[in-house]
Amino acid sequence: MDKKIINDKLRPEYEIKLARLFYVRVNLFCYIAIFAFLVELLAGFTFFRKFLSTKDIPGIAGGLFFSLLLIATGRLSSSLSLQKIRAAFFSLLLTLIAVLAGPAHPDVMPYMGITLVVIAFFTSTLLLPWGAAETAFIGAFAFASYILVYHATASFANASIAGISSILLAVSISVGVLVKKSEQILRQKDFASRKEVEEKNAVMMKELELARKIQKTIIPHSVKTELADIAVTYLPMFYMGGDYAKFSIVDKDKLMFILADVTGHGVSSALLVNRLHTEIERLMREKAMPGDLLRSLDRFINEDFGKMGIYLSAFCGLLDFSKKQLIYSNHGHPPQILVQSRNNSIVLMDSQTFFMGIGMAEEQVYNTNVGFERGDRIILFTDGITEAKDAKGQLFGYERLERFVRQNAALDAAAFNEKLVQEIKAFETGGQSDDIFLLTVQTK
Repeated sequence: MDKKIINDKLRPEYEIKLARLFYVRVNLFCYIAIFAFLVELLAGFTFFRKFLSTKDIPGIAGGLFFSLLLIATGRLSSSLSLQKIRAAFFSLLLTLIAVLAGPAHPDVMPYMGITLVVIAFFTSTLLLPWGAAETAFIGAFAFASYILVYHATASFANASIAGISSILLAVSISVGVLVKKSEQILRQKDFASRKEVEEKNAVMMKELELARKIQKTIIPHSVKTELADIAVTYLPMFYMGGDYAKFSIVDKDKLMFILADVTGHGVSSALLVNRLHTEIERLMREKAMPGDLLRSLDRFINEDFGKMGIYLSAFCGLLDFSKKQLIYSNHGHPPQILVQSRNNSIVLMDSQTFFMGIGMAEEQVYNTNVGFERGDRIILFTDGITEAKDAKGQLFGYERLERFVRQNAALDAAAFNEKLVQEIKAFETGGQSDDIFLLTVQTK
């Protein structure tokens, strides 16, 4: 192994993978050899008995025995040394069988014996992960065995054929050595590259996990107050997402909340959410009305991110419990739901203007008043709910959502969220296709 490619730290793991490759390849060849020997015996005794010589029986029996022996010894150790010994035994045995086939069939093999030897050499070396030096050793064994056996048994047809065969075998060995040298280098480079990618991925996954934990700190938790029970459910499509929500008690009898959905998914959207979090916190302390807050947020996005092509929808609401009024502003967000407890009816709070961040010169402030009673429920969500798709591409949609809301009005806020998410997951058979944020406010 080249230390410049595989360093000492990676060497043990590389050897384990190489040993595993030797183990699998040798076993595969042994199974093929067993099958071939059995087919040869069956065909010889059934259809070609006159071609099956008694000289072939010891070779077939020996091949079967040693193939089974190699398979049995493969599990004795996972070390690279043992697996190489098994592979070497297989390679040398296969080469020797091909060499000895000539003397066993002197009427045919002098003309084609070299073909069998070359095939055996390439099979035993190119299909096993040998290095160049090991391939050269097996080639030398094949060449020496071929010359000695054919010379001792006078199996050559004539000197010319012997010379040509020897040259052909020598060239084949040289080609095999060059191929295995290149393959060895490529195999080591591939391993080193894979490990480098794995290490970088591991670092990136740690960074993503840390970023996910950081973003999780800005996502509000479910709480129960004297004014309302608030249940929060957040399911990003990836590690992080572009959905965001925040709520705050104002002047003891008012509850302000905002839900936003940044276009896109993943890290880029999450980074913008983290940046918006600080600005939204500041605006919630300064702005008394939802419309003013969203208009100021829109200006902030246009000024700081206007050239980046980042847009978001947002819904901001203020529950005034003393006046029993819900004041809301909706900038490009899907219609949110107010469930009136007295008759279980649904009021949709539609969008009043465009997405935020598109650079509109409009400065109009949108505030809409809706009356509410204690016991009413507000359901805020991102489009990951209504745009969930089933296997046929059908959307979950508002009709299913409104039906679910009416059928589960008796559930408390946390149980309602949990059941709705289960419903979405059961509907979205192809897996989650968007971030999901669900914020349910149950007034008291």
